[in-house]
Amino acid sequence: MPKKLLKADYIEIIESHFSKQGKRLTNLSKATLPKLKEIIEKYNIEFDEKEIIEKNDEKKQLEKEKKIQEEKEDEERVKKYKEEKERKKNEWEGLTEEEKDKVLTFIVIEANKNYLNNYWKNKKNNERLEREVDILEKKFKDEGKIVERIKGNQLCINGVNLIHGISYVEPFDWDYTYQDAKNNIGGFEPLKILEEIQKLRN
Repeated sequence: MPKKLLKADYIEIIESHFSKQGKRLTNLSKATLPKLKEIIEKYNIEFDEKEIIEKNDEKKQLEKEKKIQEEKEDEERVKKYKEEKERKKNEWEGLTEEEKDKVLTFIVIEANKNYLNNYWKNKKNNERLEREVDILEKKFKDEGKIVERIKGNQLCINGVNLIHGISYVEPFDWDYTYQDAKNNIGGFEPLKILEEIQKLRN
């Protein structure tokens, strides 16, 4: 089946023609295909149909190649991620229980440092969120909705939960952070952490 020009091609032909004259036609996208052909005929606009079709084919081929390349890169990223996660898991399983506890404790200590370093900033953030949720709560109540305040940044409106922004948990929960790290063994480098612990001890 012979290839034909698309509506977009006819629009581009017309726009290019008038652009060279410093002019433009409006609402071309709303025009029908016969109307576009009529404009081309009326203004005696010359174009090379074969060249346009070849350019379209070339563009489609490049897009196809780009998509294939992107899919290949995505597959490589996923493969690398899985390999890294498996490597970290194997490193973790090779540790003694004492070493595992040292690694987890180190992660919790670092998380606690981060918590303390950002304490006042996070506290200010929580206070801002609560003020904003106070306003939302009043607004929904004024609209006659059933509103329940679940916590600082969370409302239940007519049975639907609304969480406004990220609220930072206070106080720092050592046990929760320890368990969270334990559940995420593929997310850190156990051997590197042990090396870091050793450096701190020397």
